[in-house]
Amino acid sequence: MTLLMRDQENIEKGKAQGLEQGKVYGAVSVYRDMGLSDEEILKRIQEKYHLTKETAESYLLVEMV
Repeated sequence: MTLLMRDQENIEKGKAQGLEQGKVYGAVSVYRDMGLSDEEILKRIQEKYHLTKETAESYLLVEMV
């Protein structure tokens, strides 16, 4: 594998990860607009996006800022 191929692969992985993060942040925002509690939001994003509790909590913390 050449350096260019590896770089392109890393870029594609980064794009996919960014899109997934955007979906989770969007879901948190919508759930907040719906008036759901943080506990319910945690439960929903953990289930929908297969996140650990710690990762789900980090999405809530960032969204609150």
